[in-house]
Amino acid sequence: MQKEAIKTSEKVKGISVRIIIVLGVLAVFIAALYFLTDEIVLEGETAFDDRVYTFFQRFQTPGTTSLMLFFTFFGSIKFLLPAYLLLSCYFIFFKKNSKRSFNVAAIGISSGILLKLIKNIFQRHRPPHPLIENVAGFSYPSGHSFSSFTLAGVIIYILWESQVKTGWKYLGTVLLFMYAALVASSRVYLHVHYASDVLAGFFLSFVWLTICIFILKRINKKGKVADEATD
Repeated sequence: MQKEAIKTSEKVKGISVRIIIVLGVLAVFIAALYFLTDEIVLEGETAFDDRVYTFFQRFQTPGTTSLMLFFTFFGSIKFLLPAYLLLSCYFIFFKKNSKRSFNVAAIGISSGILLKLIKNIFQRHRPPHPLIENVAGFSYPSGHSFSSFTLAGVIIYILWESQVKTGWKYLGTVLLFMYAALVASSRVYLHVHYASDVLAGFFLSFVWLTICIFILKRINKKGKVADEATD
């Protein structure tokens, strides 16, 4: 009994530490998001965006542009919509986990709605002289950045909830973060977004995912209690 009590206590402490870390990172990201919105978007400070754009200009070649066009595709609706559909179908048909499938779909749909709402609130115009044509919509925050980091975050969360070995979890996390970072970087290189746009997309994705996971966990927990009560 004593050993079980010690194990339970250690588990509770471990969960508490993780919660504190997540809340700490969440607070930092909210503060960073506020700073970007206030100083750069609303006040019109351009020094940071100009420096980053100048940095990317050094690497502009036809070959690099083609590579960046390849990366940017993986943040587009043409990739993201099938990705969310496949992920949802995987949990329904292969894992027989309708709740997880619902959670994935809910995050994907709500993320799209949130992004459109925020873009329409700030209505920041895109940078001049983009390297690609027919780029529509407002600039802040970057939809490609926000959406790719959100998808990566969903899969990372699922990965860490699974029984996969810890080493594979770390590797998957790094690769998924790199995927989203490459998509975000491609948007600045192609000059269809400011650096502040893609940073805001990253910060917003973490904040939104944290809120979504918290709410969905509460809903699932209440549903589980209700199911047990009716059994």
